[in-house]
Amino acid sequence: MKTLCYFYALAFASAAFAQDNTVEGRPMTAAEMGIMQGTPPTRTIDISVWDKGPDNRWAFQHISEFLHVANISRGSRPAAPLNLAPLDLSGLHFDGLDGQPMTVADMLVRTYTDGFIVLHNGDIVFEKYFNGMTPHTRHLLMSVSKSVTGTLAGILVNDGRLNPTAMVTDYIPEMVGAPGFGDATVRQVLDMTTSIVFSEDYADPEAEVVAHEASTAWRGENAPMAEEGVYAFAATIEKDTSRPHGQQFQYASINTDVLGWLIERASGQRFADYMSAAIWSQLGADHDGQITVDYKGAAAANGGFVLTLRDLARFSQMVLDDGFYNDRQIIPSGWIDDIRFNGDNAAWQPTIYSKTWSDGFYRNQWYVTKDDHGSFFAVGVNGQHIWINPTTRTAIVKFSSLPVSADKENIALGWAAMDAISRSFQE
Repeated sequence: MKTLCYFYALAFASAAFAQDNTVEGRPMTAAEMGIMQGTPPTRTIDISVWDKGPDNRWAFQHISEFLHVANISRGSRPAAPLNLAPLDLSGLHFDGLDGQPMTVADMLVRTYTDGFIVLHNGDIVFEKYFNGMTPHTRHLLMSVSKSVTGTLAGILVNDGRLNPTAMVTDYIPEMVGAPGFGDATVRQVLDMTTSIVFSEDYADPEAEVVAHEASTAWRGENAPMAEEGVYAFAATIEKDTSRPHGQQFQYASINTDVLGWLIERASGQRFADYMSAAIWSQLGADHDGQITVDYKGAAAANGGFVLTLRDLARFSQMVLDDGFYNDRQIIPSGWIDDIRFNGDNAAWQPTIYSKTWSDGFYRNQWYVTKDDHGSFFAVGVNGQHIWINPTTRTAIVKFSSLPVSADKENIALGWAAMDAISRSFQE
């Protein structure tokens, strides 16, 4: 795909991940590797690297067994039906990273897929599970969580309880005097245009993101900042004085946890409870959701949602349908329009993303390509995806357990495949 050429080049410039733990050309399952097998298990996961391969092959589907989670109730409504209109997309060809044809089936194996679902016009046309996952298994969303959080915020913006032009400190007085967020607006947090000192380099032990993960209780109770929690950590973030807030998109996960705090203050409820009341109990989800919490109970809004594949597909279909799903308007349609049409391309231009989608932007925690189909997406490390194509009315969700967190090559491969699948429905 032409629009993805820059990311292909970037992928090949980076080191390819080691193809460890494979058999017969496919990734081994957690069970085949003996992870958490036996009574007691002889091979357990390491809390310091549970989100890397091979531990994540088991961990992403068992989050509540080793991290603290809050429940997100689905309520008492019947599950919204998902009709089946099966198509075999396994043999669909698209251009791989080397320009040679690749099938969807090959992509699913290569990218350590755990679950993959394609909705077209709201019907399930293609659904696959691997690595022991089932339709009833919850899986960690990683940073796809950011887009879920940004969607939730739209309800509060619409009803006037969260003002995008207000200062963060209007809702969180504890941030008064905080170096990074003390003079930022809600809109700058929503769009990640805060000018803060925050490295998202997962391979650098000194990067802010490493301390951030520890503060969310993802590294155990003895990790730095674990006792203080993520909100206390957010208040320590420094400002990048080389540019003002609002000028440039800079991907920094801590923004979403500040947004989660804003949602709690504006709603007057804990994050998980408000998510349940506002979206999950209205959606017709099949299962309760979960979100990881720190040792003080604050949600990891940036990456901690744990949901089933079909339920995230329902959520994605709701977004595709302008916030309407299960016979009700759950998210204001104006918020979905705001995501799709009101982003700041000038803030996007200085970033590497502009080399791929020159007219795109980042808005309300979603990536908007502004391609010829109006595609927009959510993405998380280790290969988590939502891809929405409004032109062909396609919504795709992918759960994965890639061994390396920021595996640019296989993340780009997922984009290419999902773009090709969604375009295959064009009349």
